[in-house]
Amino acid sequence: MREVAELRRRYIDTPWPGGQSYRDVVGATAAFLEEVRWEWEGCSVLVIAHSANRWALQHLLDGVPLEELVDAPFGWRPGWEFVLG
Repeated sequence: MREVAELRRRYIDTPWPGGQSYRDVVGATAAFLEEVRWEWEGCSVLVIAHSANRWALQHLLDGVPLEELVDAPFGWRPGWEFVLG
């Protein structure tokens, strides 16, 4: 796990081998949020995803820089709540 944490910053703009960059995930998450806003306005929506999506939400909705998010230790908890503005 520690080895992966040390590599994360490399893949902010460069895709992981066979995968996406963190910035790619931000783009996909932004598109997802627009769909949620359009189809589920005023509703609560449960999203099950991995850490890259949580970082994308924190980046998009809270303005936290990706560099800060990928460098920080991952503090697991049972869930996070985000509100679309």
